[in-house]
Amino acid sequence: MFGAVSVYALAQQKQQIGRIASLRLIDPAPRVIDGDTLEVAGSTVRTVGIDAPDDDLPQLKRLSAQTMAGLVQRDGGVECAASLFDVALRQEQQCRSPATSYGRLNLPCRLEKNGASLAATMVAQGYAVDYRRYSGGAYVKLMQQAARQRMGLWGQDYEGMRRLAVDRAGLPAGCPK
Repeated sequence: MFGAVSVYALAQQKQQIGRIASLRLIDPAPRVIDGDTLEVAGSTVRTVGIDAPDDDLPQLKRLSAQTMAGLVQRDGGVECAASLFDVALRQEQQCRSPATSYGRLNLPCRLEKNGASLAATMVAQGYAVDYRRYSGGAYVKLMQQAARQRMGLWGQDYEGMRRLAVDRAGLPAGCPK
């Protein structure tokens, strides 16, 4: 019985991953939830490869969300799809990002008007940090430059952003280095 349930669960998971891999969401006016999460075409999407401040840094969380909202409004919305990850920026192998987490789809997003990576833009402007586990280090140099220049939140609370960056710089056990 247990074996049959396990096989069924694996088959369901494989189908879900297949659906998400081919999913393409476009929204001219997504609702920003926070600095790394938005609602795109009715689906909650977490931008893969970055992390923005959360409830433990409420002021920074609010500023990060405001910045993302300004970007998506200025640039005509977003497109989110698994095929949009910034592979060329990757410095190392990354851990496979789960298809979903906390009820959110994990997808890379681009700004509609100019095609810029939403993740790279948020990190370069200093409103999010590289999440090495899922980015493969794609945004480390952008993050380091933003920190050096005290861009965005790095100028507001350098120590808070530094702690977040350190927390997100490690790789879990079993993840390729």
